[in-house]
Amino acid sequence: MAQIKAVILTGLVMGIEDRVIREIKKYEGIKDGFMVYGEYDGVFIVEVPSQERLNALISRIRRTEGVTRTITLVAI
Repeated sequence: MAQIKAVILTGLVMGIEDRVIREIKKYEGIKDGFMVYGEYDGVFIVEVPSQERLNALISRIRRTEGVTRTITLVAI
């Protein structure tokens, strides 16, 4: 089965970025995560088996304390 690959850009609360990124990197489907400079604060590389799993992961990230916003870019 083909995997869905995506990049999730996140806005994070200032001062706790490292902690939030470390937490999210533990979530199933997250392959990597790191801080960036610019409009967004964190970037996560995702690989999941289905759209439903991607939706669930996005919802979990959005509910994570310290996450203020997300943008998801799905690879085609």
